[in-house]
Amino acid sequence: MYINDLLASGEIAELYVPDEKEVIINAIRGKVKADGIPDTRDNCWNWFINKVKKNLHMSLCFSPVGDLFRQRARKFPALVNSTVIDWFQPWP
Repeated sequence: MYINDLLASGEIAELYVPDEKEVIINAIRGKVKADGIPDTRDNCWNWFINKVKKNLHMSLCFSPVGDLFRQRARKFPALVNSTVIDWFQPWP
């Protein structure tokens, strides 16, 4: 579910508790100001999320054999809609 949310929106809702979020926001205020953006709470958080989206890469490996992959694809559509699929061998 978390990976589907991350792939679909670029963010996992409520991943950080408010105290952790404040620490992140306060740590990046200088960088946000340096980019010429007013350092409001929302601007700082959006700046942080955009940096994560730009720099985060992940690899997911699934076997196409059996019904499990099909079930996951139906349950979590971002696995198919928001990814690039590389086939290394022919699918059965």
